Amino acid sequence: MFRAAGTTERGVGPIPVNTRINIHHKDMASVSFAGDTKASERGSIHKTEPLCDENVKLTSSEERDNVRPADGLFGWIPTLAAMVNYMFIFGVSNSYGVFSTYYLNVKFAGTSATTLAWIGTLVTSLMLGCSILTGAMSDKLGYRVTAYTGTVICTLAYILASFCKEVWQLILTQGVLLGIGASFLYAPSVSIPAQWFIKNRGLATGIAVAGSSIGGLWFTAAIQAMIDSLGAEWALRILGIITFSVTSLTNSLYYRRVPAKPRKSLFEFCAAKRLIFWLVAIETCTIYTGYWALTFYVGTNAKHLGGSLRDGSNLLLVLNAGSVVGRVMAGVIADRFGCINTLLISIMLTVVIEMPLWMTAKTITPLYVLCALYGLISPSFISINPVIIGRHFDMDVLASVMGMTNLFGGLGVLAGNLAQGAIFDKYDKREQFTNTIIFSGMFILLAGIVTFVMRVHVQRQRTDRRFFQRI
Repeated sequence: MFRAAGTTERGVGPIPVNTRINIHHKDMASVSFAGDTKASERGSIHKTEPLCDENVKLTSSEERDNVRPADGLFGWIPTLAAMVNYMFIFGVSNSYGVFSTYYLNVKFAGTSATTLAWIGTLVTSLMLGCSILTGAMSDKLGYRVTAYTGTVICTLAYILASFCKEVWQLILTQGVLLGIGASFLYAPSVSIPAQWFIKNRGLATGIAVAGSSIGGLWFTAAIQAMIDSLGAEWALRILGIITFSVTSLTNSLYYRRVPAKPRKSLFEFCAAKRLIFWLVAIETCTIYTGYWALTFYVGTNAKHLGGSLRDGSNLLLVLNAGSVVGRVMAGVIADRFGCINTLLISIMLTVVIEMPLWMTAKTITPLYVLCALYGLISPSFISINPVIIGRHFDMDVLASVMGMTNLFGGLGVLAGNLAQGAIFDKYDKREQFTNTIIFSGMFILLAGIVTFVMRVHVQRQRTDRRFFQRI
C-alpha cells in the first residue's frame, strides 16, 4: 500500500504528482511517469486494467466522503437482501419448466413448442437485455427506486397473466411485462455484493446469486402444488402477492457502499472501448444461448421416458438444489484460484457432462444424475461474471457495465431458446432431443473458447506471464 502523503510505506521518498503507479503484486510495484507509454507496451497494469486478485482498486469515487468500508459485517445486510430478491428474479425462470411442461402437455397441447417457448424466453431475455437501461438507472437514480419499480411491475404482470386465456396474452404478460419488471429488480441486485466486498467478493456474489436456485427450489415445488390443487391461474395470483410482500421489504435494505458520481450520460459507453468488456459480453451471450435447454425440456424428456408431470418438477428441484451449492462454491473457488480460471474449467466440465449423459439417457435415473451435476457445475458464470466486471471497472458504474454485458446475455437467451424450440419441433419431431442437445452443447463450448481468450488477454496485461497462475 502507498501513503497518501506522496511517500511509500517503505520510505522510498516522494513521488511526483504526474507519476502513475502500476501495481503488479501485493509486494511489487513499478512506477512510470504520465508521459511514459513504454510501460503500457510492456504490459504494466494501469488503473483501468485488471488487477491481481490480492489488490484493492481505489477509484476516484472511493476517495470521496461517505464511502463505507469494504468487507465489513454491514455489507452482508444488502447482500442477503439481494439473495432474497434473486429468489424472485431468477426463481420464476428456473422453475418455468413447470409451466412449460403444463402448457405443452395440458393447457396448450396443440400449440408448437416454438410458440410456447416465447413465454419463458422473453422473461429471461428481457430481464437481462433491459438491464442496459435499468442498470444505468440504478447508478443514476438509486438502487431502491429502481428495485421498487420492479416490484410493482412484476406484481402487475403476475396478476394480469392469471386472467389470460390465449397464448399471445401470456406472452405479453408472463413474458414481456414480467421480464421488464424482473430487470428493474435484477440490475441493482447483481451489483450489490461486488460493491461491499473485495477479499471475499466471489463468496458474497455466490451467496447472493444462490438465491435464484433457492427460489427455483421452492418456486418449482410451490408452483407444481398450486397447479395441481388450485390451477395455474391461482398459482400466478399467489406468486404476485408473495412477490410484492417480500421484495417490498428487501428493497429497503439496498444500501450503496460507493456513492454514484455525477455524469452527463446515462450509459457508460467508455466501457465498450476495452477488450475485456467485449470478451465478457460475448461469453455471456454464447453461454446463455445454450444454457436453458435442460431447464426447459428435461420435464418433457422425462414424460417421453414414461414419467409424469411430477417427475418433471422433481428433476427441476434436483437441478436447483445442485445450483444452490454450485453457485456458492464457484465464488469460494474463484476467490482461491482465480475467477477466470474457475469459469473456464466449469464451462468445459458442463459440456463434458451435458452431452453424454443427456444424449444416452434411456430412463429417468440418468436425468436425475444429469440435473444434479449440471446444477452443481454449469451456473458458475452467474456467480463469476459480476466478479470479473467488479475487478476491471470502477464500483460506482458497476450496475451500468453489468447492464451493458447482460444486454448480450438477453440476446443469447432470445436467440437460443427460440432456436431450440424450432429445432425440437422440426428436427427432433418432439419425440427426441439429440439435435437440441447438440445445439446447447456447442454454444456452451464456444463460451469456453471465449473464456480461454479472455484468460490469455488478462494474462498478457501482467509482467508475470506464467500460464499456471491465479487469474
